[in-house]
Amino acid sequence: MGWVIAASARNSARPTLRSSRPASWAAPKHALLRRLLVATDVVALCATWALVLGPLDAHTGTAASRLACAAAITVAGIALMASQQLYLARVCRLRTVETSRLVRVSVVISILVKVVGPRWGVDPSVTVAAVAALFMAASLSTMRGIYTLWLRHRRSAGLHRRPVVVVGAGEEGDSLLRLIQGHPELGFEAEATLSPGADLMQALEDHCSDTVVIATGAFSGAELNRTARFLLDNGVHVHLSTGLIGIDQRRLRAQPIAREPMFYLEPLRIPRWHKALKRLVDIVGSAIGLLVAMPVLVVAAVAIKIEDRGPVMFRHQRVGRNGTEFTIFKLRTMVPNAHRQLHLVAAKNQRAGPLFKSHDDPRVTRVGRMLRASSIDELPQLLNVLLGTMSLVGPRPALAHEVAEFDAELRNRERVRPGITGLWQIEGRDDPSFDAYRRLDLFYIENWTLELDLVILLATARAVVVQGLRDLRRQWKSTVGLRELHVIELTDAIPVASPRS
Repeated sequence: MGWVIAASARNSARPTLRSSRPASWAAPKHALLRRLLVATDVVALCATWALVLGPLDAHTGTAASRLACAAAITVAGIALMASQQLYLARVCRLRTVETSRLVRVSVVISILVKVVGPRWGVDPSVTVAAVAALFMAASLSTMRGIYTLWLRHRRSAGLHRRPVVVVGAGEEGDSLLRLIQGHPELGFEAEATLSPGADLMQALEDHCSDTVVIATGAFSGAELNRTARFLLDNGVHVHLSTGLIGIDQRRLRAQPIAREPMFYLEPLRIPRWHKALKRLVDIVGSAIGLLVAMPVLVVAAVAIKIEDRGPVMFRHQRVGRNGTEFTIFKLRTMVPNAHRQLHLVAAKNQRAGPLFKSHDDPRVTRVGRMLRASSIDELPQLLNVLLGTMSLVGPRPALAHEVAEFDAELRNRERVRPGITGLWQIEGRDDPSFDAYRRLDLFYIENWTLELDLVILLATARAVVVQGLRDLRRQWKSTVGLRELHVIELTDAIPVASPRS
């Protein structure tokens, strides 16, 4: 039987499998990654309880009892995280799901310490237990963020990926292929796109793959059943698309009819008080945030002023709720009148579509690079939140010329207030494709809940720390490189004396 295939040229160098059943050649590598992740969690848990049960609660129990308690907590924490499937790739791929489960585990462990701790001679107060839960969630999330950043870097280089074959030609198959190729951090590498009538086992063997993603819309009911059963009988991992786009998987309920597998799609019902509570959280959060951030803002303002004597604040018009324009506040990170120089750096754009982003934008000042790396430049937007033109969480406010290129469906993002952070910032910020921006914004609008906002805020805190460390490291390397280049230029400019002189 013939088969249609679209694969990279480097796949031809891979050895084909001898067996008629594809082998899990990547299993040892994935087991190593899982062990590294467990070790990362152990470090985070040990650090949390060594710090919390030590200095904060030194008056309870002996040092040995606190150490034994910390060890027991660490073992229990790993077991709890395993029970929450936090060592499965399909769970950890979604930062929002991972973060919510880490918070859940942290709260449960703190409650266990409060209840069981006295038997170990350790009796932390409620305040200490609460602090421990917060610190543990932050520590686990940050350490996993560093691990994820490392893994994303490795996968972007073509390592630690599992080859998958997309089965199903046509629009849905092409869409699945683009989705996988656009998210290398998932650990999948789309090896081929096959027509429904393909010789699947030969294709899997040729590409050393044991995983398929089936575009169900490309098959008739009978064909889909035969194909899925055939693959499962041959030990292949099978993923089935639903054909639904932008629907949170938590809204899908397994609801068999006459014992046949089906899904019930939960309608999204948001009580009015949830929206009122979101606004209350915005007001309280932005007010507290401005008070806490005031010393940082003052220092940043002084640094900006000293560097080039230009204005401290940057005000710009953005499109907000219901399509109305508003003034957004940011600390200035570029040279004055940078917007008039956009055409000079258009070629440096690293994003597809109407959005512009460049990591080496020459218009950014030295102080501005530091402010961007730490996200301090975004703090004045808390004033926008307080004034009601923005929210803490929502789609990022777009420029008018960007909105002019949005289609009617994407303009639905204007139904809500734009946010300081959003789902795209934590799930697709490093993805240059406009499809990711569009898909994640529409997903947020379609599936918004208070829980989702909370998870995004927690994931943003982790992303700011991890991303800030990465950007600072990148800038340090860039600075060192420029210094070395400057030294080389100076050395080349110095006349070398002849041996006779």
